[in-house]
Amino acid sequence: MLPGPTIIKKCSECSGSIEEHTIASGNTFGATFWTDGKRDAPMLPDQPWLVICPHCQALIWIDEQAELGEVEPFSDSEIYKSAKSYGVPELQDYFSALKISNLSKNKERYLRLRAWWSGNDKRRGSGIKQNLSDDEKENLQALDKMLDTLDDNDRLMKAEIKRELSQFEEAEAILRESFDSEFSQVVSIISELVQRRESFVAEINYEN
Repeated sequence: MLPGPTIIKKCSECSGSIEEHTIASGNTFGATFWTDGKRDAPMLPDQPWLVICPHCQALIWIDEQAELGEVEPFSDSEIYKSAKSYGVPELQDYFSALKISNLSKNKERYLRLRAWWSGNDKRRGSGIKQNLSDDEKENLQALDKMLDTLDDNDRLMKAEIKRELSQFEEAEAILRESFDSEFSQVVSIISELVQRRESFVAEINYEN
């Protein structure tokens, strides 16, 4: 991975300086993929849209913050020495953000997807079989209604939502539909989990 310039933003709530790190190039070597769509890639770090201001702890959309300047990679410049890296929201932060009125559809979808991933983080690779909370179930039901039934990626996501909600027959019905060949391995993996009546997020091990 090669870092790009660090963009310095000004928090709209407290005017504190925030570092937004960028990536010049990256790859998915060594990445881990999950049935809920999350990807953990050490050579391609996540760049969240909603972040936490490191100064006042406000939840802010990073692209909506005013830009103060840039710092080139590996620079020892101290022009923006008060700037700090933003924090990443957790499950309850996403639920709090969803209570804001007049959210755009794109923002609502982002928040619901990130809430799904955040809630599942405690279940990833740990062997912890913790059932979905009522709030998590309501979030998945709302996200399911937002998905496009004509888009292959969205339909696959709907099937996974049904599986994690233990609605196995509905998941099976979706997975029996025709999908583009690029989704064939994931469809097979999720279908097998459905057949075994497993409802927890699982790692996807792609075959070469």
